[in-house]
Amino acid sequence: MFRYNPKPDRPRNESRAPSAKVPLWLATGLLAAGLTFVTAVQETRAQPVPPERFKVANIHFETNASGCDMGIQIIFDTEGIYRGSFRDPDGREIYSIQSANGMRAIGGQTEGFLEGVEPQITELRDALGCEPSDEEEEILLEDLFAAFPAGDYTLRGTREGVVFEDQATLTHFIPAGAEILAPEEGTVVPDDAGLLIEWEPVTEAILPELGPVNIVGYHVIVVEADGEALPQLDVDVPASETTVRVPRQYLKPNTVYQLEVLATEESGNQTISERFFCTAGVADCVEP
Repeated sequence: MFRYNPKPDRPRNESRAPSAKVPLWLATGLLAAGLTFVTAVQETRAQPVPPERFKVANIHFETNASGCDMGIQIIFDTEGIYRGSFRDPDGREIYSIQSANGMRAIGGQTEGFLEGVEPQITELRDALGCEPSDEEEEILLEDLFAAFPAGDYTLRGTREGVVFEDQATLTHFIPAGAEILAPEEGTVVPDDAGLLIEWEPVTEAILPELGPVNIVGYHVIVVEADGEALPQLDVDVPASETTVRVPRQYLKPNTVYQLEVLATEESGNQTISERFFCTAGVADCVEP
């Protein structure tokens, strides 16, 4: 009977091929190196992806020296987020957003401007002599500052696994309002003339205890007093400039305008000074 032998007998005089032997110390070293490599790869894969920063992250107080009111504003800009939250230095959430349906389908919200209610401030009203407001609540300055403490605010947003995070610093350094020298209140601008806007430079805080301040620029706005149209003029100038000239082509006849000069502190806090004027054709140039 034929029987298949997978291992045929080897002639007695045939020598075996020598087997390779690895020293124990080398084998141990290779094993350790392999484990170290695997661990390093696992740790690298486990490292969280750092969050992306916001394009713009800002929180500041806007104060109206003409009305003695004050409120908070937040400005942000990203590549697009589905959800977002804003927390104060104590970790308390002060605002949140969430995109849904159509807004989510197109990639979420990219930027936003938030403006809170602006109550009249008791200390400012007493110091600046503003008339009590029938439309705004009145609170103490310390209560407003308690609601929005100075420090770093955290802005965070997410979109499909992408995390955006940044910080914005809020201070309690509040500049005084600029003293507007021209035009005088109720000025009527002739048809054939432009308008010179001029103000005194701001060097102090609106209240002594809210300084020192460092003014980095001014923001000038001219808008129709009824508030229905876009600004006729909206311009930033450096702190070294205290005049802006408005060409006559920018002004419509027979119109009441409101003028605002905002002094901007290096922290972003701004204080508004207001004035109104008219162009030729207005029978009685009075504040609306």
